[in-house]
Amino acid sequence: MPEKFFLIFTSSSQIYQERNTLLSIFCFFMKIPIPHLFRILGLLFIFSLPQAAISARHALLVGIGQYDTQKTGWRKIHGDADVNLLSPLLQKRGFKVQTLVNSQATKDNIISSLSQLAKKCSPGDIVYFHFSGHGQRIPDYNGDEKDGYDESIVPFDALRSPGYETPPLIYNGQKHLTDDELGPLLENIRKRLGPSGELTAVFDACYSRGIEKGGDEEWPENFDFDTLPEFIRGTSDIFLPSDKSYLLTIPAPAGFRAGCPTEIITACLENERNFEVKVNGRYYGALSYCISLLLRNGIPLREWIPYFQSGSYRSSNCFQPFQNPSITLYK
Repeated sequence: MPEKFFLIFTSSSQIYQERNTLLSIFCFFMKIPIPHLFRILGLLFIFSLPQAAISARHALLVGIGQYDTQKTGWRKIHGDADVNLLSPLLQKRGFKVQTLVNSQATKDNIISSLSQLAKKCSPGDIVYFHFSGHGQRIPDYNGDEKDGYDESIVPFDALRSPGYETPPLIYNGQKHLTDDELGPLLENIRKRLGPSGELTAVFDACYSRGIEKGGDEEWPENFDFDTLPEFIRGTSDIFLPSDKSYLLTIPAPAGFRAGCPTEIITACLENERNFEVKVNGRYYGALSYCISLLLRNGIPLREWIPYFQSGSYRSSNCFQPFQNPSITLYK
C-alpha cells in the first residue's frame, strides 16, 4: 500500500474512532441513544439550511409545432423543438420537468397541468412555465383591455377562424386560451409559492406581452409580415367569432395580488409579430433559443431581469430588429 494512502487511511480511522468515543460519552450523560442522536442532528441540519437549498423546482413546458393545418388552419412551426432544447437544460438546473408537446397540448390539458402544478407547489418553491406556439388577438368583450383586444395563446386544438369548424361543431373561441383565463391559473401558483417562492413564465408567441393580464399599446402601421421568409408564430388576423356568447362568459381577471415575485417574459410586445431563428439548420423560437443560452451559461433566473430590461438580449442575435421582447415584474 502506498505510504501516503496508508497515512490518510490511518488518520481517518483514528478520527472516526475518536468521534464515536466522544459521541458515546455525550449520549451516556444525555441519556440519548446514538441512533436517535443522528436523527436529531440530521433534522437540525435540514432546518438550518437556507430556504433556497431545500426548495423544490418545478417546470412545465408546452410546445406545439405540428398543428393540424387542414383541420385548424394553423401553419406548422417549431414549438416542439423548443421543448426538446430547454428540457435537459432545466433538468441540469435541478428542475423536475413536465412537458406537453403537440397533440398533448390541448387547452384542457394545459389548464389541468397548471392546476395540478399549483397543488404540487409549497411555499418557497421555484416554478418555470414556458409556452411555445402560435398567438392570436381576440376582441375584448368584458371591457378590461384599453386597446380593445385580448391576447391569447393557441393550443393544439384551437382553430384559426370559425371558417375551419366542422359541423356540427360551432367554434367560437372555446379552445383559445386567453389572458383572462390564464391570469387566474398563474395567480393560483403565485399564492401557493408565497412571498419566498418565485415564478417565471415565458411566452414565445406572437402578440404575447400582456398575456398574463392584458395590454394597452397602440397598434403600429400596417405591415405585411407574412411576406417575410421566417416562420412566424401567429397571424395578423384577429379571431372574430360568429357568436360571441362563449367569450362573454369569461370574466375579467382581478389581477395579481399577494404572492411570490413573478417574472413574465414575452417574445414581443402585444402589437408585434414573433419570428423563429435558424441555428445550425434547425428552427427554434427566438426567445426560447435566447433562454437556452442563458441556461447554458448558468445565468440565475433573477439575473434574467436586468438582461431583458437593459436590452442585453440584442447581443444574442436571436431577434428581428422590429421585435421587442419584454419582461414584466410582479412582487
